[in-house]
Amino acid sequence: MKLLCVGDIHLGRQPARLPAGLADELKASELGPAAAWRLAVDFALRDEVDAVLLAGDVVEQEDDFYEAYGDLRRGVDRLAAAGTRVLAVSGNHDVQVLPRLADAVPGFELIGRGGAWEVKGVPGRDGRRVQVLGWSFPERRVSTSPLAAHDLPVLDRGSGPIIGLLHCDRDAAGSPYAPVRSAELADTPADAWLLGHIHKPERLAPPRPIGYLGSLTGLDPGEAGPRGPWRLEYAGSELALEHLPLAPLRWEEVEVPLDGLESAENVDALAVSALDALHERLAAERFHPRAVGCRLRFTGRSAHRRAVERSLAAGDPLRFRHARDEILYFVHDWRMEAGPAPDLDELARGADPPALLARKILLLRGPAGDPDRQALLAGARRRLESLGGRRTFAALGLAPPTEEEAAELLEQAALGALSELLDQREGPA
Repeated sequence: MKLLCVGDIHLGRQPARLPAGLADELKASELGPAAAWRLAVDFALRDEVDAVLLAGDVVEQEDDFYEAYGDLRRGVDRLAAAGTRVLAVSGNHDVQVLPRLADAVPGFELIGRGGAWEVKGVPGRDGRRVQVLGWSFPERRVSTSPLAAHDLPVLDRGSGPIIGLLHCDRDAAGSPYAPVRSAELADTPADAWLLGHIHKPERLAPPRPIGYLGSLTGLDPGEAGPRGPWRLEYAGSELALEHLPLAPLRWEEVEVPLDGLESAENVDALAVSALDALHERLAAERFHPRAVGCRLRFTGRSAHRRAVERSLAAGDPLRFRHARDEILYFVHDWRMEAGPAPDLDELARGADPPALLARKILLLRGPAGDPDRQALLAGARRRLESLGGRRTFAALGLAPPTEEEAAELLEQAALGALSELLDQREGPA
């Protein structure tokens, strides 16, 4: 028996931060939630799943009825024609509109309408059966746990495994979006809990999967990484889930280390090389997005950091477009996170604060037996203990840092402070 489990779709919403020029090559409608829903339906039909489960926030806003109706109905009609059921719970975004859609779209089943727990049996083509237990938001804000406030219906474990479907804010006390504790979920008889609301997917592993399905597609750059539905298979022993990154749009953070950069002019080649490495990784995956939005993070340390920053500002990586193997890559943001690589020996000859820090760093990098180095580390240890450091380590069940670990921590802190001081000396890029 097979199910396709879908987290937050947000029909009616378009992806944020798409460059204006991207419309010349791909339309936003080909990358947004409606396109992701079509791809999920395509997979469900190819895989001949028995039912599709939707974990709330199917629709972005309450006034998106007409916009969502067409996209939702086309998908449901195709699934119903193949004998595939569609069951959903409402979330905080679609508390009013989803019941209206359920009334208007044949074959679309809303579970737990009005905040009353409900269970529905779902038979499979192979003769196996599961039970779907669900609760829908009765109003946009629910400040109490639906598990604490309502009794679950009588569940017959002999009728197949129980799959909980719930839109909630887990372990977020005081949340207005159905706060539920993990302990409450664990105390129920459900064999799995498939959750909506948080857009980052979690690891859903047997024998008892409990966690967030994540959004069906990345709606903005803050939702980096793979997105898509989950395939749940029940073969009579346990529930097995597989994440399917079917989303047409993917957001990624791409690190471009500047360590060892010989000149600022070489930074473009470094960035392209990092993007090529990303493509090789994505091309090796089973499913490929239509477009990938990249945030370039220039990291490490370089003596050419300021020149690189000026070069990037002049060249503007945001104009980058590159298609490989039918995947279009674009840059939506870049950040200079690299620190300077100063000549410590030269700096140490001065008499200002950067010179003092440079001498301290050189001392930390010196021989372990140097008395001045040992005195510096001993002072750091005393300072740490005066702040309750030793008690903190003991409370965490950890040993205090060794001498070399302390030296590395001090060096990193000193380098960070030195970067700030040198930035102040140089002024704006």
